[in-house]
Amino acid sequence: MKQFQLFMFDLDGTLLDSAEDIAIAVNYAFKKLNLPEKSKEEVVSKVGYGAKKLIEDLIPEYPEDIKEKALELFREFYHQNPVIYSKLYDYSEEILAKLKESGKLIAVVTNKYEELSKRILEKLGVLNYIDLVVGADTTSEKKPSPLPVFYTLQNLNVNKEKAILVGDSETDVLTAKNAQVYSCLVLHGYGKKDLALSLNPDFVIENLKKIEV
Repeated sequence: MKQFQLFMFDLDGTLLDSAEDIAIAVNYAFKKLNLPEKSKEEVVSKVGYGAKKLIEDLIPEYPEDIKEKALELFREFYHQNPVIYSKLYDYSEEILAKLKESGKLIAVVTNKYEELSKRILEKLGVLNYIDLVVGADTTSEKKPSPLPVFYTLQNLNVNKEKAILVGDSETDVLTAKNAQVYSCLVLHGYGKKDLALSLNPDFVIENLKKIEV
């Protein structure tokens, strides 16, 4: 992977293990509304497409007004408490530091809100490695739309042939393919690995340490 100038990383499930905090926020909202609480595993299985889709997929049988209220309560709690148990995966900071030392550009492209993502990265001490953070609200469409990647390429002035998107889910592989950049699937995290592998990512790695700098 030494040929790449720009490394774009997904956040949740790729650089960051945030499952516990997301599950806590979901169950805070559901408890407030007297809805059945969900296990961490159930919540994690729906992560990757943004908060609105997360709530919709966890309570599909409930009316829209309940889903909207649950989303509002989830965001209220999570935005105030984004890093209680969240932590970087092994090798996350190590690989970011190595990429930066090698003169590579680094972006985070996530379906979390941009400002929230920056706060989390800053709290965990790695925002200084990141050249650009692109969130669900940065562009008019979020992953798997190619727009967040196009925005990243334009703002960092990189040709798509020199860019790779690293993520843990089918959303990330599909985003890379839609934007015609290289894709790298990391096998930890939350994504549906069988589905992601069926999309034929360009690279598959066990963990972030396997990224060659």
